[in-house]
Amino acid sequence: MGAIKLCDGAVHDYQDIAALQTESWRSAYPGILPGTYLDGPILEERESHWQNLMRSTCGKRRAVFLAKDCGVLLGFACVLLDEEPAWGARLDNIHVRPAYRGKGTGRLLFSSAAKWISTCEPQWSMHLFVFEANHPARRFYEQMGGRVVERCGQMTPAGIVVPSLRFLWQNPRAIADL
Repeated sequence: MGAIKLCDGAVHDYQDIAALQTESWRSAYPGILPGTYLDGPILEERESHWQNLMRSTCGKRRAVFLAKDCGVLLGFACVLLDEEPAWGARLDNIHVRPAYRGKGTGRLLFSSAAKWISTCEPQWSMHLFVFEANHPARRFYEQMGGRVVERCGQMTPAGIVVPSLRFLWQNPRAIADL
């Protein structure tokens, strides 16, 4: 493995992002999302989602960060400033290829997202949703200083509602350099 490089995602990256998210979900969500979804048309659904998002007109109010090693996508993070501004900026997605979890890629993506938020909206907080049963992700967010502020049900692309937790970081600037 060489040095991990961060770059901004572009429209043409949607297939790589969708493939990595599919791999991540299939690894992390058995027992959380239905097997018929995880084993079914998830890749096509995720490709459509990412193609639409990357082509959307939200431009400067959205950021997608890619972590690559020798051109291979290891992880990505997506931030949406206008999804729920009452809570601050939403870290809408952060995924790391399963074989690279626990090696610093998630921390790099997380701090890049926090830094971008604190540059765009210096007074805003940052939040995200995580499935309540996704204990490894919850531990990561707790290690990154997040606190649970809400429990709710989230409608998933699989068409089911899953118990979820909203994590909040009051000051993204403080975690931007972790």
